[in-house]
Amino acid sequence: MPANGPRPKPSVPAAPPDLKAIFSSLTGRRHVALAVSGGSDSMALMRLIRDWRDSEPEPPLISVLTVDHGLRAESAAEARQVGQWASHAGLAHHTLVWTGPKPASGLQAKARAARYDLMAAWCRAHEAEALLTAHTFDDQAETVLMRLARTTSPDSLSGIPRHGQWDGVPLFRPLLSERRDALRDYLRAADQGWIDDPSNADPRFERVRLRQSLWDLAASGVTPERLVALGETSARTASLLDRCAGAWIDLWLDEHDAGVCHVPADELLGLPPALQQRILGRIVVHYGGGTHRPEPAELRRLAAWVREGADRCTLAGAILGRRKGRFWVTREAARIAVLPVSVPGEEHIIWDGRFRITAPEGSSVVAAGENPVDLGEGIPIFARRAYPLVNVPEGSGEAVTVTFLRLGTS
Repeated sequence: MPANGPRPKPSVPAAPPDLKAIFSSLTGRRHVALAVSGGSDSMALMRLIRDWRDSEPEPPLISVLTVDHGLRAESAAEARQVGQWASHAGLAHHTLVWTGPKPASGLQAKARAARYDLMAAWCRAHEAEALLTAHTFDDQAETVLMRLARTTSPDSLSGIPRHGQWDGVPLFRPLLSERRDALRDYLRAADQGWIDDPSNADPRFERVRLRQSLWDLAASGVTPERLVALGETSARTASLLDRCAGAWIDLWLDEHDAGVCHVPADELLGLPPALQQRILGRIVVHYGGGTHRPEPAELRRLAAWVREGADRCTLAGAILGRRKGRFWVTREAARIAVLPVSVPGEEHIIWDGRFRITAPEGSSVVAAGENPVDLGEGIPIFARRAYPLVNVPEGSGEAVTVTFLRLGTS
């Protein structure tokens, strides 16, 4: 079993981590979970949060989660070893098993998705308010380098966010400012072993190859520090584009309660391409029901359509059409789920990601489809077909309210 035993203590102890700063996001939390594989990064996370917990007057309940992927013969024994280490640290441990057939291609990405799916489901079932992962400064540098090989998008080059979510469960990454070598020194000083996963040295995987190439790149000035700085600059650029896109939408987007908006083409085309695409992306995601996020290449093609395209086009569940110097955007009715959605008693539902509907218990909602609703003059037939049709139980005297959820704030 590839577990490291106690290591010699470093001759010069590393400065102790600032635990209050690292775990500031946990203030007021009642229950959090840790993703701990047994590698050095996740073991450092487990030991650090144990130290933090012991210094807090009202710490949360902490649960340690290990996923046994079943991809190596040693995985079950490694999960048991993590359980023993967690027990010595006074923390509850749970092993989650990825069952079923394993993919022949894209193994790392699919294993990662399975791991997060299992842990997020556990968090929801046990009311854990956040899942903490042990991504480090080194992971951030590797991620930015991997993405730099594919794209110049500031969103992608932003790297790993400190806070995120998976299937509705908040994700915290408290070690993004910590170097892996310093964390290993911390573990050695604490006589804490860890498990070396052989896949972390397998050159078949892109991240491993790039990790090994970082030594050569650093000699040319492309250091982890510079890569992380690029990620931080890209994140600020992406945030600025978001704010500019929101301000433009509030100023120029003409939204109608029928579930359609009109966009002035000239005002949009006068913007830098990156901002054009961001605005178009937000509009089509919202008006397309929010189930698909377009790829950058799709948004570039959509911007070309705004300049000189045909009468209509579709993207991400939305349909767009021209009207004089403007174009309109609404939902593509054929993309709406066919099955009716029931309305529970004394509650509202969000239907198709676009409308808030309150109706008597037992009501059901479908898209109007081939029975388009009369929404007044100037409303495209496509919006009328995608409008919600509420079927109310016979004899019910309660009111029905249908409210379109606008994208803009005004």
